[in-house]
This record gives sequence, structure tokens and C-alpha cells, in this order.
Amino acid sequence: MMWFRISILFLILILIGCSEGGPDQLSLCDDLKAKVVSLEKEIANHVSDVEYDSSHLMKAYADFANACPDDSIVPEYLVRRADLLRGAGKFHDAIRLFQNIHDGYPTYENRALCAFLIAYLYETELGDFEMAEKFYNGVIDLHPESNEAKLAALSLKHLGKSPEELVRQFQMDAAEYEK
Repeated sequence: MMWFRISILFLILILIGCSEGGPDQLSLCDDLKAKVVSLEKEIANHVSDVEYDSSHLMKAYADFANACPDDSIVPEYLVRRADLLRGAGKFHDAIRLFQNIHDGYPTYENRALCAFLIAYLYETELGDFEMAEKFYNGVIDLHPESNEAKLAALSLKHLGKSPEELVRQFQMDAAEYEK
């Protein structure tokens, strides 16, 4: 009787394991990761004046993240996807994805960078200095010891200045530094 109970318990544990990402899920994740790696190699080897269509790689990153959300590489793949979105001119989509990565992966080592890139995109790509200021201040508040916080403080100092104004400011700073 005891052996029967152990057998039933063992069978239940196997069934639970299979329904929560057993061997089939691992195989799917391996296949999706292999597809990402293959597409990344293809993009890296693309040497041409013709623009490369990165939509397949963007989709591969999303497919992997959706199918394998607990894999440790997911936030990095999503950052790469956000960068491709930025490169495709989809700035609002990139900002949303950087925000989701920042908020959804609290142990991700590049969270501060994601927060900084949100502010940077608002400033440089969208020209929304109010939102850029808000997010640069957020970087400083949430990640005060990071290099990104230092960059955010510097960006706030020069926020909204024209290239000519920046050159004059740098010349004045250099002159002051030489004294």
C-alpha cells in the first residue's frame, strides 16, 4: 500500500513538472534561442548599403520572451528588441519596452540603463524635454549611485540647449578648467 502511494505521488509530481515547463518547454526555449542566435549572426554578417529588415529578429526576441519568461536572458533580449524598435523609428514602442524591462525585472543588472534610455529617447528623438527631465530625475532618484545617474545629471544641465549653445558651454567649461 505504501509503495502504491509513493507511485501515485511520483506520477503527480511528474505531471505537475510537465505542465509547468517540462521537457517540451525546454525544447521550445532551446529552439527559440537558436533562432535568435541565428538571426543575430545574420544581422552581424550583413554588410551592405541596403537596410536590413530587423523585424524577424524583433519577433524572435518577443517570441522567446513570451515562451520562456523565466529564462535569465529575457531582459537582455528585450533590451535588444527595444534598441531595434528605436532604430526602426518606433520610439514610443521602445520607451514602453524599456519601461517594462525596468519595472518588470528588478534584479536585471542594466535597469538604470533602461531608465536612462527612456529619458534619452524623450530628449533626443521626441524632443519632449518635459518628459526627459522627469525621467532623468527618476534615474537620479531610483539609481543614485549609478553611472547613469551621473549622465542624467549632466543631461539635465544641458537639456534643451541647441548644438551651438552646447559648444559655447563646453568652450566656457574648458576655459574655466584651464584656469
